[in-house]
Amino acid sequence: MSAHSEKKAKLEKPANYYKSPDDITNDADLSPEEKRQALNTWEQDARQMMTASNEGMAGEDEGLDKGDSPRLGEVVRAKAKIGAKPKHKQSH
Repeated sequence: MSAHSEKKAKLEKPANYYKSPDDITNDADLSPEEKRQALNTWEQDARQMMTASNEGMAGEDEGLDKGDSPRLGEVVRAKAKIGAKPKHKQSH
């Protein structure tokens, strides 16, 4: 995988490359804008997982491992660390 395609993958699927959202803030290979993009992606994924779970669409094994949690709080704190604001969920 080239450096460019690996960076793109990190931005599109950050949970696959980082142990925690805070690890993104410490990645010297990402620009501030790329860090925001990766954290925005993680935040969106976390919100979608929470919505699916709240609507009864969780997988049968979901939630058995602590690592399965959406980690929305961690994402919000990591975004604050780099000066980014969380996206507000739109009302239905």
